Amino acid sequence: MSRLFLRLLVASVSLAAASLPLSCSRVTTTVLEREARFDLGIGRLEDELGLFSRGGVIPRIPNTVTMRNGMIYVGNGPSNKIMGFTSYGDLVRLVYRPQENPQPVTLGTDTAGGRDARITRRAVPFSFSQLGTIAVDSRRFLYAEDLLPASRAIWDPDLEVMLNRVVLRFDSNGNPIDYVGQEGVGGTPFPYIKRIMTTVRDDLVVITSTTRRRNVYLFTSAGDLITNVEIGRDRLPVPALDAGYIPVLGDVIAGVNGRRVYVKVSYYRALRDPASDKEQGIAFDHSRIYWVDLHTGRYEGYVEVPRGSGEAGREEHFELVGVARDDHFFLLSREDENRTQLVIMNDRGRVLRRRYLQIPEQDLVTRSFFLDHDGVLTALLAYPDRAHVVWWRSDRLLPGR
Repeated sequence: MSRLFLRLLVASVSLAAASLPLSCSRVTTTVLEREARFDLGIGRLEDELGLFSRGGVIPRIPNTVTMRNGMIYVGNGPSNKIMGFTSYGDLVRLVYRPQENPQPVTLGTDTAGGRDARITRRAVPFSFSQLGTIAVDSRRFLYAEDLLPASRAIWDPDLEVMLNRVVLRFDSNGNPIDYVGQEGVGGTPFPYIKRIMTTVRDDLVVITSTTRRRNVYLFTSAGDLITNVEIGRDRLPVPALDAGYIPVLGDVIAGVNGRRVYVKVSYYRALRDPASDKEQGIAFDHSRIYWVDLHTGRYEGYVEVPRGSGEAGREEHFELVGVARDDHFFLLSREDENRTQLVIMNDRGRVLRRRYLQIPEQDLVTRSFFLDHDGVLTALLAYPDRAHVVWWRSDRLLPGR
């Protein structure tokens, strides 16, 4: 073997060895295919999404999406209406405020003589004050947050907030039943409602927020109060009492069966100048997801929120979007103006999947995500000229699928 050949062989092996760490350090994350379900026009017709006020301003009122058993519901706060669609985009339910929406032309309505059982695509007028978030259960009963008029609001001196929100209940045809308050049906109004959800057993979960705490209310499907758990901002768990951690309360999500609620807490620490030993602000350290037993109110365990696959500190931007069956956590993190990272992890802290979701953000007006109990992620993505309802079959990424 010639000396020239040996030199070339050694050079080739050295080059390959030098490039190996670089190539192995690159994390390749697969794009999860997005499935388009249907589009909505922007406007005031019964199958359109109202986004703008009369002056062309985008009001700070939520537009939310929820899904159960293939039926997709869109809560359009700016227009005070709830639209129910099949997964193919056929509008079959509408609950709307007549003062802000034109008379529907494609759906049947209740007549003066009563409800016609032959009508399967139905519109029901209802005078919402200000529609907020929505939820649906397996019976296709709708739950809708509504803001009470000022004359019905109650001042709470202990919380120092107005109690001015209730959760309205509608049957599977969209007909109003009653409303739920803090004690159950017809109860005291809630303070600001952060989220409403339903469990796999059709229990209703209402999560409220004040400056001091979050409260989690669990009700039966009949509207009877099961329990009320307080999550105090001043009593959040910390990793070490003497380490100087500053806990910040983040997302609070109900579990699939209603026995637990999951709480994301981010921890910050003070930055100090080594030369002067003076504080220079605070910096993010890490996050955890705790679970709280809804019957005892106790923190039972936690997992560390994973590190991001990109730049250091990316984990600080993870949003806990939902919890699927068998306690699988779904976390979202914006990567850039076109991609959002989805991380799925189990309750032992193991990251099972990382995927990219393609969500173009240029001109994006509003977006809303919903994770169903099986792990299907649905989104409402609204732009100035059109809104898209899409989903990702992320349920296929879970074990056993």
